[in-house]
This record gives sequence, C-alpha cells and structure tokens, in this order.
Amino acid sequence: MRSRLSVLTLSCLLLSSIPLTTHAQRDGLEEVIVIADQVFNETGVVSPTSTLTAAELALTNMTSTEDAVAFAPSLIVRKRFIGDANGVVGIRGSNMFQTTRSMVFVDGMPLHYHLQTRYRGAPRWSLVSPSEIDQVEVVYGPFSAEYSGNAMGGVINIQTANPRESRGVVEMGYFAQPHRYGDNNDTLDGYRTFASYEDRIGDLGVFLSYNRLDNSGQPQSHFFSSNTTDDPTAEASIGWLEGTDEMGNAGVYFGDSGAESTLAELYKGKFFYPRGRLQWRGSVAYETRRRSEREQNSFIRDADGTPIFDRRVALAGSDRAYDTYAFGRSRFQQREQQRDSFLVGLGVSIEANDDWLGDAFYSNFRVLDDVEVRSGNHPMAPTFVTDNQKYRARITTYDDTGWQIFDLKFSNDRWLNDDRQQLSLGLHYDDYRLNYIVDDYNTIAGLRDSDETDGDPSTGRADSGGQANTSAIFAHYGLELTPSWTLDLGLRYEQWRADEGYLGAQRILPRSESAYSPKLSLAWYVNEGLNVRYSVARALRFPVVEELYVNDSQGAGAAAIGDPTLAPEAGVFHNLGFSKLLDDGELRLNLFYEEVDDVIFNQRASNGTSTFLPVGAVITQGTEFIWQQKKLWSLPLDVRFNLTYTDAKITENVFNSNFVGKQFPRSPSWRSHLMLSYRYSPEWAMGATVRYASDSYGTLDNSDTVDRVFGAHDSFVFVATTLNWQISPQLKLTAGIDNLFDQQAYVFHPWPGRTYHFQARYQIGG
Repeated sequence: MRSRLSVLTLSCLLLSSIPLTTHAQRDGLEEVIVIADQVFNETGVVSPTSTLTAAELALTNMTSTEDAVAFAPSLIVRKRFIGDANGVVGIRGSNMFQTTRSMVFVDGMPLHYHLQTRYRGAPRWSLVSPSEIDQVEVVYGPFSAEYSGNAMGGVINIQTANPRESRGVVEMGYFAQPHRYGDNNDTLDGYRTFASYEDRIGDLGVFLSYNRLDNSGQPQSHFFSSNTTDDPTAEASIGWLEGTDEMGNAGVYFGDSGAESTLAELYKGKFFYPRGRLQWRGSVAYETRRRSEREQNSFIRDADGTPIFDRRVALAGSDRAYDTYAFGRSRFQQREQQRDSFLVGLGVSIEANDDWLGDAFYSNFRVLDDVEVRSGNHPMAPTFVTDNQKYRARITTYDDTGWQIFDLKFSNDRWLNDDRQQLSLGLHYDDYRLNYIVDDYNTIAGLRDSDETDGDPSTGRADSGGQANTSAIFAHYGLELTPSWTLDLGLRYEQWRADEGYLGAQRILPRSESAYSPKLSLAWYVNEGLNVRYSVARALRFPVVEELYVNDSQGAGAAAIGDPTLAPEAGVFHNLGFSKLLDDGELRLNLFYEEVDDVIFNQRASNGTSTFLPVGAVITQGTEFIWQQKKLWSLPLDVRFNLTYTDAKITENVFNSNFVGKQFPRSPSWRSHLMLSYRYSPEWAMGATVRYASDSYGTLDNSDTVDRVFGAHDSFVFVATTLNWQISPQLKLTAGIDNLFDQQAYVFHPWPGRTYHFQARYQIGG
C-alpha cells in the first residue's frame, strides 16, 4: 500500500514526459539539445544498431507499438493478433520466449517485463501509443557497459515526438480479418482511436494523449485429440477434422478457443522543462485492459446438429468408426482478464560545465489490478454446474507486483581536457517484486473457496512469489589511438540478490551473486566511407522472480515450477562489423558469435511437468547483411533490406544428452525483411513490406516436424501494402493490407490471416 501511495503522489506532480532526442529547429522553434541523449552515447558506437524513423513507419500498417520494430534486422515479434498482450520479441541468438534477454525503453522508461518470462514476459508495448513514436533504435548485444546482461539479445529504444506548437491530432482506424477454419466463417474486426494535444508554454513542453484499441482476434488454440478407444456405445457425430498434430500423431481437430476480444485504453501525459543548466522530464501512463474468450467452438455435432461439449463420441464416417476421442473439460473453458497498470517516470539532466554532463532517472511500474478467471467448463457442457460447484474453475491474481528502477549517469567527451579521451560513469538500482496467487473458483457463484483451498498446496493451487534486486556500477573509457583507430573499454559490476521467496507456506532462503562484465571494442576507419569494428563482451543474465519461485500448478502433468537454485546465464559475445557508405545509402555486414552457459529454459519432463532448468550451453553463429538505399535508380523509391542466417545449437545438456546438437527452439535459421516506399507526389505515397522466416522447432529434441498445424513453428512469407493520401495539410487517409496472400502459418498459435486496414488522421494547428 505504501508503494502505491508513493507512486500516486509522484504522479500528481507530473504532467507528461519527453522524448530523449530533439530534432534541429522546426516550426520556427528554437532547437533544444536534450542532455539525456548525450550521456553514454558510446553505446550506439560499440554496438551494431538499426534505426527506423516515423516517416518510414508511416508507410507500414502500424496498429500497435511492436509493429515499429517488426522489420528490424535479426528480430522477430510474435504478434498473434491486433491487441495481443503477449507480443514477445526475439533478437539474434535469443528466441522469442527468452524475454528476459531483451530490453525495451520508451523515453528512458522500461517497458520490458522482467518479472516473468516466456509469453507472460512480453514487454508492455501498449503503454505507449504507435502515434507517439518519433524514432525506434535497436541496439544489438550486450557490448555496452550501460546495459545489463538482459541485453544479451538487444535493446529497443523508442523515442516519442517532441511537443511543438499548439496542436491537436485525432486518428480513427478500422481493421478487419476474414477468418475461415472448421465450420467457422467469420469476419473479425476492430477499431483504434487516438487523440492528443501538445503545446509549448514558454519553455515548458506538454503532451497529453488517449489511445483506445478494441479488436477481436482469430482463435488462438485449436483443440486436437489422438486418444482412441473401441466403444460401440459412443454417440455418433459429425463435424470433426482429421489430421495430425505437430509431432505427426494422427487424430482429429474438434474445436477451437473462439475469438479473443481485447479492449485496451491508455491515458498518458508527458512534459519537458529546461531551466538554466537543468532539464526536467516526466511521464505518467495509466492503462486499463480487458480480454475475453467466450465464443469457444465445438466442431462436433450430434444428429440434430447440436454442438457437443465434453462427451465421448464415435466419429461417423471415419475408417475407425468405433474409435472415440475424449477431450477434457479444460479445453472449452471460458476466460476473462482485467488488467490495470500504472507507469511513472521522472528525470533530470544537468550540464555541470563545458565537459561534464549528468542524468538521473527514476521509474516505477505497478500492477494495480490483474485478475484472470477461467471457467470449469463450457456453459453448454452437461457437467458445467457440477464442475463449478466442485470449484474446478480457476482465478489468478497478482498482488503487490511491479518494479522500481533508478539510473544515475555522467559523461565527459573531453576527459582530462583531451579531445581523444572520453569517460562515462553510471550507477543503477532495480527492484522487482512478484506475488502470484492462484485459487480454485466457482464461476457461477463468483466466490473463491477461500476457506478450503486458498493457498493450500494439497489442492495444487499454492501461492508463490518473491523479490529480486540488482545494484550495479559501470564505466566506459574511449581513446582515439590514431586518426584511424579507436579503442573502447567498458566494465560493469553487479550485485544481485533474491529474497522473500515462498511457495505456499514454505519460505525459501535468500541468496546473492556478484559478477564483473568486461567489454572491449576496437575500430578501424579505413577511409571516409568504410570502417571495421570488432566488439567482444562478457554478460551475465540473472534469473527473474518467476524462474526462481513461481509455482503455476494446475494439477498433475500440467505444472510450471520455478527453481530457486538457478545460476545466472553467463555468455561471451563477439561481433565483427563492416560498414560501407554509398551515395544515399549504406551496406553493412555483421558476423556474430555467442556462447552462453547455464541457459535457463523451460523444460518438460516425461510426466508433462515443466520447470526452469539450465539447458547447459548454447552456441550461436550468425551473419547479418543490411542494405539501405534512398532514391534507387534516381526514383523516389527507398529500400531497406536485411537478411540474417543464424545457427543456434545446443552443445551441452546434463538432463538429456539427446538434446545435444539440436537446433535451439524458436530459432529460425533464416530471417529477412524488405521495406519499399515510393513517394510519387506530395499527396500520394505507397509502401510495401515483406517478412520472411524459415522453419524452426518448439521443442528441445526437435521432434515437432509437421508444418501448418496448431503447435508448429512454420516458415512464412508475409507481404503487406500501404497507401497514403494526404488530402490536405490537416487530413490524411491510409489504406493497407497485411498478409496480402492470406498465407496460413503457425507460431505454435496461428498467425493472423489477410487483414484490411483503413485510417483517417486529422490535425488541428501546428
């Protein structure tokens, strides 16, 4: 309660936030150099980077913030549908379920969710509206001392637009996806509304906004059964679909989870205020989100055409006419979730003198309310009432969950009054707290069985959680050896502690670790247009609270168990980069090599129980090619193309030697993105994009080899088009199509099919 009050008190002092970069003079306003952007600017030098601007993103179908990085090199975002709260991201050798190996910031505030991992560890993308974005930068690998080992994959820095003259913006968007599967023939659609007001009052810049997203996405789960029994008395049925699962087991698909409906509303305010040698900035964001699955579909029908839920049936017309397929009550359970989140940040920068710059930033994120309820069965199932009376439903809540982070940084580009030397110093502190409460529930009565099962380990519903914090000190030193050679050295020291861990009534002893992470980067500027840089770094990624303590037990064979003894992941990362400037363009080639020990990954035992265990060691080798070109063939045609080859292999696993030599899960060998934009008049512009990824596996033993079925990790080629019409300086219309050729593919869950986009934007003032 005290922490929540402190957050609310601080929020009352803040009006809004500011981006960390400022452009040159525009709209007649005096240029403001933002100090925070100048501190630790070496990070973008020693690390490979990729940047996309708002102008480039305007020619893509961007409905949510994660779309802004979907075309970055060596990166994939699992956006299963518009409004997906589980939009996990994978960068280079870190797959999309290793969410604690990537970091996401907006204007210096963390959006990454380093309390949990896998699908629950997705960044909180929706705490920033896509209409706010001015620029997105991806920093690859942990080559800068500025970032912890959570940057093993990379860092995404989102910068929002600066408040300018008095201006108001309203955007209205509509999107629709025809959906065909089984006996479903629907059109799933949604809306997005954005409104903002910004102004400059003297030196004070203010920005206020509201973003609403309301959408229904395609069913995310397809229900399959391969259980067979000879039973001549079972009821005959029709409507099922014969097929196989991702492992090649024959069976039937008998239903799906139904459309997933999402409603998210974001209220946000930001400010920027320069005062003498000080610059203040701040941000407040409040999001309320609702999601539900209440339209489950059973394909199986009886003789009267009535859907069958939770009964054993004979499959009429099958060559195994008396085989019956049993499916459990949990398949057709209905879900509802309510989640309210609050993020606040406050920063101050100082120009101490002509050489030293400083920046301090504090942010606090709180889960104000997060409750998910799963029914015991579908309401049309014969056992629905009795299942609920026996408390076979489930309620999950998060209590006193969130984080606070503080960073203090200083930099000097003329250390010891020498233009050839640079020095940057920093301090960091973070504190993460998670309390995961799972109880049996009666969805009819709407009451928890708190007297009998709340937190009782014997029911398989034990509460769990804990806390982890890290203190760090870090430094960077840069030296120009000659006009053609530069050397950069970095060092990060971290002290990590995990405590207050519990599983039901069991209390877990605290533990701590400390480690050094050295960095080195050497660059050779061959000539004005060509340079070569080699960077090497050691990095440690400490376990997060879920990996250590959370016990998500749903009964025998369906549990995810934390391990409080987990060692930190420790790796050495190499990157050899070549960069060649072209006329209005650039070619880049990166060769990277990563070797990580004690890789933490969720492994499943033979009884179905999964737990976080160290895989052992994973070695990743990769090649990354990037080509950017403006005005190709002297036409108003801009091109951005990247192609990445990655070979991620398990080289050690003490729990199962059969995993050695296998491809690491969710790691496609090939990835490529293409962005084309053609601006053929001031009023008309067209964009086209292509995203490609090769096949990958979802299991450590690479046994899931069947494509185009639920549970598979398919190759795909997704083509999209966008057309912009600037009718007047105030009004712009946009139309586009995603997945133009309606390719069916799965990332365990189905990717979205062909989707149509329409948007209108109207600007007042500015």
